[in-house]
Amino acid sequence: MHKPQTGIACPGCPHRAAFVVVKDAVGRGRGRVFCGDAGCAAVGPLHPAATTCPGGEAALLPRYRQQVPTGDEDTPARVCAHFVTDRALLADDAADALDHLAREGETVLLVVLASSKASLAEGALATLADCARALGCADVRALDPFDTLASSGAVFEALDAPGVHALIFASPCAQLMRDAFEPAEVNTFACMGCQRCNQITGCPALSFTPPTCTIDADACAGCDLCADYCRTHTILSARQRLSPAERHAARIAAALGEAVA
Repeated sequence: MHKPQTGIACPGCPHRAAFVVVKDAVGRGRGRVFCGDAGCAAVGPLHPAATTCPGGEAALLPRYRQQVPTGDEDTPARVCAHFVTDRALLADDAADALDHLAREGETVLLVVLASSKASLAEGALATLADCARALGCADVRALDPFDTLASSGAVFEALDAPGVHALIFASPCAQLMRDAFEPAEVNTFACMGCQRCNQITGCPALSFTPPTCTIDADACAGCDLCADYCRTHTILSARQRLSPAERHAARIAAALGEAVA
């Protein structure tokens, strides 16, 4: 299993998948802010943009290290995606830490990263949803970050209305799954070397070895996020025939120490 590194999201990290989905829907440019913390107890605090940055927090360029808006800026954000961990949302000081959430932008996405073992307990997502509503979120949606198609659709729907919307991205930490899944692999005969998978995900298990991209089988956690963004469909996975719901159930079962079908 890949050992956690300070300031770098692990291969298979659901926080990386959540950021990729949100960034893809929100887009980049003026008036769009990505802020907050996408880290965990193992790697420490992590700016959301650092989850897809090769080298992680230490290598993130200053222009991507956006701060949490306070609502006092001369140019208010059009969209603000504010990332928080499940632990932060449940903390006693959450109300104070997020007291200006509604002023952070015209449309604010409270992106809740629910990946700890406590988040897998029965009723945990309902508790997180209640906490989000208490902060003034108009609606709350629970999403699987690795079901990129459905999650992207939910983000686009939230962006259609001003106000504060909560998106709870729930999937277990890769460290909880104990090498339960076979690694993905690249069909090096068909790969065009476009590096799109690497550029979008920034996964430490991916690298470019001219003329193709390659996957480190020892590091890959089998999340298949890179396969979702490979336009030439040259990243192969043993889970390709499973539905998103089946893949999600397998990850939960692995994290809980149950048999994986």
